[in-house]
Amino acid sequence: MLEELLARDGVHRKTLTVTPEMTDQNGFITLLDLASNMQEGAGDQLTDLGIGFDVTSKMGLLWVVVWSEFTFIRIPKCGERITFYTYPGKKTHWFYPRRFYVFDEAGCELVHATYFWMLMNKDTRKVAEHDEILNAIPSVRIDGECKNPVMKMSFPDALSGKCERTVAKDEIDGNMHLNNAHYLDWIADIARGESLPMDRIGKLWINYKKEILPGETATLSYEKISDRLYVAGGLGADNRFIAKVDFILDK
Repeated sequence: MLEELLARDGVHRKTLTVTPEMTDQNGFITLLDLASNMQEGAGDQLTDLGIGFDVTSKMGLLWVVVWSEFTFIRIPKCGERITFYTYPGKKTHWFYPRRFYVFDEAGCELVHATYFWMLMNKDTRKVAEHDEILNAIPSVRIDGECKNPVMKMSFPDALSGKCERTVAKDEIDGNMHLNNAHYLDWIADIARGESLPMDRIGKLWINYKKEILPGETATLSYEKISDRLYVAGGLGADNRFIAKVDFILDK
């Protein structure tokens, strides 16, 4: 896979060293920083293509994430030099898949993820089509690449744990809603409260159903079942996101 990522046109890469500011108390990169760097890499590639977030914003358009699915082989540690690779895939219905890979200096894969993005009208928050933007996006496919996110996931009928979280100013992105990476930060806080070690996370799936706006307070419901954590966040009876996280507790 790494050879293909290095050789293929349409793949953007970014190398960085994991700093203490990017890590948790155990020295592992946080989900927030991992996802934020993925998002920045995607944004940088769109800028290179001449259709960066500033361009789409002026057109009254915005990109939103509706599903993402992560697989963790090993969580990067403080001081490690790692490289993020990302590329867009072929459109599926209204969704635009984007894949991410993270490798260490030895060429070992650490993390991979797939996202479904959607282009929306900034004012109506409805699906938008815009040929100038969409025709500029390459469609890359690599043999053996990770699959698109699953769109439906079985969930418990009820989640017994409850807490609240208010969207803070530093959690808002350019779309003026809770940034998708910060949802993962909220989930990680719940996992730690349930004594689930973040360095043993195996998979994470999340469906962003509806945006959470600045100052809104979401009720987070959750349930730990063996090595799995379910989380749902909503305003009243209106679920804004649901997530399932699997941990590998016997390694």
